[in-house]
Amino acid sequence: MFASRIILHVDMDAFFASVEQARRPELRGLPVIVGAARGARGVVSACSYEARAFGVHSAMPITRAERLCPHGVFLPVDMKAYAAVHRSLTGLFEQVTDLVEVASIDEAYLDVTGSRRLFGPPRAIAHRIQEQVYDRHGITCSIGIGPTKLLAKLAAGLNKPAGVGELSEQDVHGRLRDLPVGAVCGIGPVTQERLAALGLTTVGMLQDVPFPLLAAAFGKGAHGLRQLALGRSFSPVRSERPLPKSVGRETTFDDDVNDGELLRATLLALTDNAVAELRRKGLAARTVALKVRFNTFHTVSRRRTLPRPVSAVRPLFETATALLDELDVGARWVRLVGVSVSGFTHNAFQLTLDDGWREVALGEAVDKVRQKYGFRALTLAATGITASEASEEHTSSAGGPSDRPHLDHQ
Repeated sequence: MFASRIILHVDMDAFFASVEQARRPELRGLPVIVGAARGARGVVSACSYEARAFGVHSAMPITRAERLCPHGVFLPVDMKAYAAVHRSLTGLFEQVTDLVEVASIDEAYLDVTGSRRLFGPPRAIAHRIQEQVYDRHGITCSIGIGPTKLLAKLAAGLNKPAGVGELSEQDVHGRLRDLPVGAVCGIGPVTQERLAALGLTTVGMLQDVPFPLLAAAFGKGAHGLRQLALGRSFSPVRSERPLPKSVGRETTFDDDVNDGELLRATLLALTDNAVAELRRKGLAARTVALKVRFNTFHTVSRRRTLPRPVSAVRPLFETATALLDELDVGARWVRLVGVSVSGFTHNAFQLTLDDGWREVALGEAVDKVRQKYGFRALTLAATGITASEASEEHTSSAGGPSDRPHLDHQ
């Protein structure tokens, strides 16, 4: 049973690359690859559709992207520019409806059920948004229309780039059935493999399979899978921003590293940068995760949960280094290192009998100096690496997925 809502899913097309092409018109029509400069280490954060034609995709190593598309335009990530456009777009969406849920930096859900009297039918609203987005920023978006967030998102994905599509309740038992299961948001590669082992490769097959068979293979997850196959998502569009899933920083070294002191100095810079983000959001974190990628491209991760939420650098950094010690890197060469924090609560400041409040106060003072003079104005002792130089940002929202760094998007 579907709720009688009308939901739009607005998905920006090749967002980072499109912003670069819009502010540099000479790049229009060229294969633009955003992630790092040519010859640098790192991975593709986003790429234009011209680059995708050569097989380039997000999360691909820059070196491989160069081989596939040697004449591509390689650019570093300019998160400040993309965030500014994101904020402008959010303001534009809020002129259409007050029910706007930001899913990621390049995606949003809009409940326009109550907007029709003022702006017309859903397709007219969608085309109006596309025109305003292009007029304001010179970039395109794809928009899906549906009675649930899941169907709206799927409709947008089926009409990229720059299209408007609609999926209704009737489509669930019609054209939706022929799609591969991987087209449905929430069914990732691992689940796809497990479904394929059962001979379930299309949405229709997943709709029709006897439930006991599905339950035997997926346990409690079977009901959720069935609901996805039927296009059902009962969560409403929430205009309040949910707490992020995680905040983290990672860096790819110019040359592989096996120096323990350099690894710790880099972790300190990354942790400092991540904690500064926590303080800006008024959050404290309980869980620390360490990510290490070796020169063999083998990646390992470790995590640990603290007794209470904190928003100071020292306890989070000490936890990260303890995790690094557990990995016993030894003489192995490291290509990438990253640290992320999660398990958030709002940082309701309370004086305690210990000295933890002093670190919080010191951090806030550092933030004020950096806000006025720039992040590089103050660097933590024990490292000459500033966090802004050492790290690439990733903030994952609870609302949803994307191909951007550390966004849970299929």
